[in-house]
Amino acid sequence: MNISLKPNILFLLIDGLRADKCHGNKKTSVTPHIDSLIQNGVYFKQTICSAPVTFASLASVFTGLPAYESVILKNELFTMNEKCKNYVEQLKKVGYTTYAFLAESANMGLGHQLFEENVYKYPYTDTLFNANGKLIIEKLKKNSLREPWFYFLHFYDLYTASVFEIDGGGSKELTDKNYGNNKYERILSAMDIWIGKILDAVDLNNTLVILTADHATERGDYDSNLEEYAEYCQKIRAWNPNPVSKSVASVKKLPKILQPMKTVMSKSYSRRRRNILKNKIRSEIEKIENEDLSPYYKRLKKSAIGNVLGIFDDRSVIPLCFSGFGITPRNIISDQVRSIDIFPTIMDIINSPDIDNIRGRSLLPYLEGEKMDEVSVLIESIPPSPKSSTTNSVGIRTSKYKYFRDRNNAGKNIHLYDLIKDPLEEKNLGEELSDIVQKMENTLNEMRDKIPSKYEKQDKTDDDEIERVEKELRKLGYID
Repeated sequence: MNISLKPNILFLLIDGLRADKCHGNKKTSVTPHIDSLIQNGVYFKQTICSAPVTFASLASVFTGLPAYESVILKNELFTMNEKCKNYVEQLKKVGYTTYAFLAESANMGLGHQLFEENVYKYPYTDTLFNANGKLIIEKLKKNSLREPWFYFLHFYDLYTASVFEIDGGGSKELTDKNYGNNKYERILSAMDIWIGKILDAVDLNNTLVILTADHATERGDYDSNLEEYAEYCQKIRAWNPNPVSKSVASVKKLPKILQPMKTVMSKSYSRRRRNILKNKIRSEIEKIENEDLSPYYKRLKKSAIGNVLGIFDDRSVIPLCFSGFGITPRNIISDQVRSIDIFPTIMDIINSPDIDNIRGRSLLPYLEGEKMDEVSVLIESIPPSPKSSTTNSVGIRTSKYKYFRDRNNAGKNIHLYDLIKDPLEEKNLGEELSDIVQKMENTLNEMRDKIPSKYEKQDKTDDDEIERVEKELRKLGYID
């Protein structure tokens, strides 16, 4: 195999990017460079992520497996299942040097794990505008990437650029309404300037470019009032009741006998914070339910405080574009595809062997102008959790129907939507179309053949132990 003939691969992933904000009548941002990628490539406007959570979605993308297989619970944190083969290692095997540009504080559980070397970890406060753009372009222009290379760029700007002060090129797009109807779209317009500069720094004749997202977001579909409400809810979620946080933060100052209790203290703090937040959120939910809003907008408002089932299309439909090397421009593809199909397609384009036992499939026939049969998508709100929750759901999506229900109880929290007649998913047909519910449930069961029944946890701290430690800390004056 002549590795030197293989193209470079530029993988652009924008966290929280909605498909309808890249292409279609809902797009009001000004993105000539993203538009050019789409016009000169192949764009899949109905790509479904495995789970609308960053770490779970990316684990599934890089393994070609659904989240329930690629993610495990370890030390109270979700992380990528090390038993799963991944595409970073596969690319290395066929001669690629792999690079990554990731936020250092991004708790993905996989980014740094996959890219053990050649990783730039940027502060979460940095964006394309104040630092990252210049750093990436400088690296590309210096030709410091060893060919053939795979370069994974993960951008958080759609979130962080609206929070932190923006300096440098593209800042005006954040305030000028000619660049988008809301803040989300104006930030995307600003990001596009830097995406153009990044694309100018590579040879597109020898570079395969993939543009996609980990998941979508309810943000970007707000009116001004809802946008203000989202900022208010962000403050609620970040609120710190501070019952034991000082103790956790200054754990080194604790008596030596309490040093091993750091984990317990952290869990105690988290539990207390969750309980207080539940009351705050419950109060907000009651207010929303009494407002004169459509079911869709009520859901958006509840999403802003993290209290809604997370597998509606607002969060699940992501953009996917292949452009550059080996790609012939085609019409927009409206057929449903999956995020786990991305890497099998890449491996097919570069004519390299795929990894074994994956669930994803190559989309190369689409790229070559052919038709493919639709495959149902297994969707999850979050990876498997030992605790039942109203937001812990699993389901099936086709181009026609969306079905999901409680992960641990097939008869609970049943939702069914006709995506053709009801694209906003406002009318639940679960009781009305019980025959379709059963068919979708049968399909779901066929696909869920490897749902883990046990969870890998290295530490076990029960509530009694937490209560005991809290009591001792209270005696010492560390908590109120």
